[in-house]
Amino acid sequence: MECFYAEHIDSSMNEIYLSLEESKHTKSLRINIDDELLVTNGKGLTAKCKLSKISKEGNLLSIIEFYENFNELNHHITLAIGMIDNNDRFEFIIEKATELGVVEIVPIITHYSSKTKIRHDRMLAKSIAAMKQSKRSVLPDFTEPIKLSHIVEKISNFDTVILADENGKNCINVKDKKNILILCGPEGGFSLDEIGEINNNQNVQNIKLSKTRLRTETAAISAISLIVSKLI
Repeated sequence: MECFYAEHIDSSMNEIYLSLEESKHTKSLRINIDDELLVTNGKGLTAKCKLSKISKEGNLLSIIEFYENFNELNHHITLAIGMIDNNDRFEFIIEKATELGVVEIVPIITHYSSKTKIRHDRMLAKSIAAMKQSKRSVLPDFTEPIKLSHIVEKISNFDTVILADENGKNCINVKDKKNILILCGPEGGFSLDEIGEINNNQNVQNIKLSKTRLRTETAAISAISLIVSKLI
């Protein structure tokens, strides 16, 4: 079944009207009357539906049943990622982080960051598309870019922090860790002072992801994949 997005749905509904944009996708995907599909509100609720009416004003769906946290991990993964100049590469990170189950994405400004702003609308569009493609029920939260020091102040709120570090260890422990923070630096990585600031906290694991030096997007995806493989 294909998955669609309708942020207005709740469990009291019997029917859903899809937006015009989402309705267009049913046509391109050749979904016909009485075909079943999934619809998520991006807040943890997914509905299994049947297409009951095709209309120029928006297609009508009949709800069969609801699922809570469909296809979601039982863990809260936050990705704090250093800002990079190339928009396509940063959007690629957003897309893949969403597919892999990240719940929150925090762009961070570091010593080596030359960019301090993001196109929130583009990031949101990429994340929605990835959420539908992967049939998730939660749309990751985004924050505006913040300084690394602000996320470091909140490190104690996490059960563990995974720091991508080419000088780190090659083992990871996420057993019984429900609230996980991943820290990946920008192009050039974190400065020595930043690594020292992060490592002043007891719940940090410095993880070496490869023998080779990785780009920001590769490190982020590798770290998320490694953690998810330990959780599923």
